[in-house]
Amino acid sequence: MVWISFIWFLLLYSAGFLYARKDDIFSPVKFISIKFMLLNVSFILYTAIFPESFLRSILKICDVTLDQAFLKYTILQTIAYLCLVCGITVFRKKKILPVSGFKESYSYRNIKILAVALYSIGLSAYFIFLYRVGGLHYLLTHLEKRVQLQGGQYILNLMPLMSVACILFILAVKLKNKTADKLLLAFFAFGNLALLTSLGGRKSTLVFIVMFIVALHYIIKPLKFTRKTVIWFSLFAVLLSFYIVAVPFLRSPAAKSKNIAEAYPKVITLERLMYNVSYVFIDVFAANYFTIDNAWYFDGFLAPGDALFAKGDKGNIPQVDQGVYFNSIVRYQKDFRPPMPRNLVSDVSWPTENFGFGYANLLVPGIIIFFFLQGAVFSIGYRLLQYRYSNPVMVVIYVLLIFEFNFSSLNLAFFVKTLPLMYLCYIVFNKFVLSKKLLKALH
Repeated sequence: MVWISFIWFLLLYSAGFLYARKDDIFSPVKFISIKFMLLNVSFILYTAIFPESFLRSILKICDVTLDQAFLKYTILQTIAYLCLVCGITVFRKKKILPVSGFKESYSYRNIKILAVALYSIGLSAYFIFLYRVGGLHYLLTHLEKRVQLQGGQYILNLMPLMSVACILFILAVKLKNKTADKLLLAFFAFGNLALLTSLGGRKSTLVFIVMFIVALHYIIKPLKFTRKTVIWFSLFAVLLSFYIVAVPFLRSPAAKSKNIAEAYPKVITLERLMYNVSYVFIDVFAANYFTIDNAWYFDGFLAPGDALFAKGDKGNIPQVDQGVYFNSIVRYQKDFRPPMPRNLVSDVSWPTENFGFGYANLLVPGIIIFFFLQGAVFSIGYRLLQYRYSNPVMVVIYVLLIFEFNFSSLNLAFFVKTLPLMYLCYIVFNKFVLSKKLLKALH
C-alpha cells in the first residue's frame, strides 16, 4: 500500500502541476505541488523502501498496520489537496494588469536607506536577545534548550525585518546593478542566515532561502528550467540536506562529545533527514487516531491565548502549540487533549499544521473546510503579489503565507504577531520609496 501511495501522489501532484502549466512557476498550485512533491512524496518513498523505519509507536496507539495507516492517509490527503486546489482556483483572478515604468517608480537612495534601517533594527533585536540570555557562547552551547531560552523574548519578533531588508536590496541591485550593492546584499543575506541558524531552528532559515529565490524570480529575472539550473539546484539541494540534519545535531548531546567525528554519522542519517523535512508521519498519525469519539471539536482552541497575558508561573496554562498533545499521545501511549496544562504534557511538539488541525477538530469536514480556505488565502496573496509586485514586501508576505499559514493555533499566533509588522513595512515602502505617480496608478 505504501508503494501505491507513492505512485498515486507522484501522479496527483504532477497532474496538479500540469493543470497550472500556463501559470507562473511560483503560482500557488505549482508552488504547493512542488512543495508536496519534495516533502511528502520523498518521505513516502523512503517508507516504501524501508517500511521498518516508520514509527511503530504511531501504529501501536492507532491500532493499525502500516498498510492500513497509509490507506486512510492517502484518501484524506487526496481530499485535502483537491480542496486546496479548488480554493485556489475559485479565488483566482484571470488577468492581472502589469505595472509599467519600473525603474522610474523608485527612489534608489531611499531603498538603500530603508533596507539598512530595517536590517539594523532586526540586528539590534538579536543582540538584545543575546545580552538577555548570556551571550553568543552560552546560546550556542545550550541549543538543546532553545525553546526555553527564546520563551518570552518578544524582541525576536523584530528579526524578520532582516529578511525584508535583504529583499529590498535585491531591488536595489535590479535598479543600478552595482558591484557594491551585490556585495552588500551577499553580506546581509549570509548574516541573516547565520543569525537564524544560531537560534537553533531550520524552518525560518529555509523559508528565507525560498523567499530569496522567489524575490530573484520576480524582481531580477524569471527563473527557467535549463540543464544548468537543474545541476545547480541539485547541488544546492544536497548542501541543504546536510544543513537540515546538521542543525538538530548541534542541538543534540552528541555535539558536545569529544569525538564528534564518531558521533556525527550516528546522528546524520537519511532517516533523520526524512523525519526532519516532512510532516507525513504526523499526518498519518492524525488520520488514523482521531474518530468521532475522541476528536477535539475546538476544545481549548482559544485557551493558548492566555499565555500572552499570563504572569509568573506559566506551567498551569496550555501551550500555544497544540502539537505537544500529538507528541504526548504517541510518546505516552494515552489520550491527551487541549486545554491540558503545559506541565502535564510533553515539551516536544509535532506541528499539527492544517491537516492535523482540521482532522483533529472536525474530521473529514475539517479537511474540506480548512484546506479550501487555505487555498483561498494562497490565491488572494498571489493576486496581491502580481498586482503590487512593485512592492517587494509582498514577496515576503506571499512566501510566508505558502509556508506558514494554516489554521492551527500556533500558526495563527505567528501571523497575528508577524503580519502587522509586514504591513507596516509595506506602508513605509510605499510612502518612502515609491513615486507619487506610481502610487496614483496603483490606487
